[in-house]
Amino acid sequence: MQEKFFKYLFSNRLTAILFIAFPTAMGVGTFLESFYSTTAAKIWIYNARWFELIMALLMLNFLGNIFKYRLLKKDKWAVLLLHLSFILILTGAFVTRYFSYEGVMPIREGDESSKMISEKTFLTVLVDGQKNGVTQRKKFVEEVLFSEHT
Repeated sequence: MQEKFFKYLFSNRLTAILFIAFPTAMGVGTFLESFYSTTAAKIWIYNARWFELIMALLMLNFLGNIFKYRLLKKDKWAVLLLHLSFILILTGAFVTRYFSYEGVMPIREGDESSKMISEKTFLTVLVDGQKNGVTQRKKFVEEVLFSEHT
């Protein structure tokens, strides 16, 4: 069963499916962004778990194919370079997704600034109550994406 799974994971059939699904999702996201809003496209496509799954499967497929087709040989360096470049691009996408932030930094001509306005929206909820006769306040903070289209 495990052997069958890995055989399919590194198959050309899965590569073809992912190579169709990934650009199609990106294209749909681009059109959603222009028809609705950037936030709606982020909610429906770019920040969705299924989109991350497609990217992760594509990266695993590339890594597996490097070893499956023995691309580490000198005579196959061009194909290896192509696979490694896609892996590097997908790695950059993951790093950007999890470790970067967006924002606006207004700087007037000739000035310096170290302050930035974050693109993220946070919802803060304060809950007051009593625990063991003592009044306490619990604070919940969560990042949210609001769009009139979702």
